[in-house]
Amino acid sequence: EWGDLRDACTQGRRAPVLPSALEEELERKHFTNGKDDRPAVAELYAAGFKAQFGAAEVLEYAQLGWGDHEAKAVAAVLAAGAAPKLRELNLAGNSIGDEG
Repeated sequence: EWGDLRDACTQGRRAPVLPSALEEELERKHFTNGKDDRPAVAELYAAGFKAQFGAAEVLEYAQLGWGDHEAKAVAAVLAAGAAPKLRELNLAGNSIGDEG
């Protein structure tokens, strides 16, 4: 059924993070190939982030089981000016409280 498919596809979906936040996360990661690919991964993420969020007019994050933490992450992305063309943000059906 549609609801089961939606739940399977959205389960565990993370909120977007700024490239600077991803770089901080990468510092705590270990790459199993023995190489330090952090700079390349950070650069690729930053380029993709800029392209996708720079062009986004609609962000659809409804019914993802998100809470305050994810709402704050989205707010940080928007406050940084990452989505200048954004006209619609959908966070319906999440568990976002006063903190978010």
